[in-house]
Amino acid sequence: MEVHHHPHVDKKGFKEYFLEFLMIFLAVTLGFFAESYREYLSERSKEKEYINSLLEDLKSDSTFLDVSIHILIPYHVKWIDSTEHLLQMPGIKNKNREIYQAFITATAWTYDFHPTERTLSQLHTEGFHLIRNEKTSKAISQIEDQYKLFSPANTLFQNMQSDIDVAAYTFAEPVITGTLFAKGFKNNKIFSLKLSDIPPDVPIKYADTKVFTIYIDKLHQYNFYMQAAIKPDYTNILQELTKTIYILKKEYHLENE
Repeated sequence: MEVHHHPHVDKKGFKEYFLEFLMIFLAVTLGFFAESYREYLSERSKEKEYINSLLEDLKSDSTFLDVSIHILIPYHVKWIDSTEHLLQMPGIKNKNREIYQAFITATAWTYDFHPTERTLSQLHTEGFHLIRNEKTSKAISQIEDQYKLFSPANTLFQNMQSDIDVAAYTFAEPVITGTLFAKGFKNNKIFSLKLSDIPPDVPIKYADTKVFTIYIDKLHQYNFYMQAAIKPDYTNILQELTKTIYILKKEYHLENE
């Protein structure tokens, strides 16, 4: 009868178990840190994308406000003055084409400011937590506060614009006015309506000249609000935008962009 001998198996000592445990622990820990680091790099990359996108928005708004303050608003103010002068002239019935040119150019609202909130909306819905830089977060919050403060004034301003547009139809033909507005807006840089663009037989309703007085009063109120409220608001927002752009460039080392 044969006797089978079981192979001898050496038992692992505590040190070997500990080393195995340590190797597994290190592998898991390193994997965790590697994944965390990949996530960190991904978030920093997204943060940089958001900052670059936000810079584009702020620069676009800054350019618009700067042009509005220094070019567009003064340009339209001159035409408001011209409109008031024409409507108060003694020989007004011979100035139909000039009146159309003046009031349409005066009230072509080319300087209405609507903040570019494309990136801000994205940040609020999916990524504001990515902005870890404290100075940047504060600057963004301050520019948003400026936008919120401006919103009621802008709404009132647009209501005044609509009121003036409607008032013009008491003496001018709406269809012709709309056509001439569209023609003047073909120039992308600044609204331009030449006298030669206006038909020689454009009608003006002279049955009740009181409508001119009412229209002039509305222009006065609008002009005052624009220069006493809107223009200063534009200036304040532009200053805040300029400061925010500077902070973003400095904090993210984008000085050359």
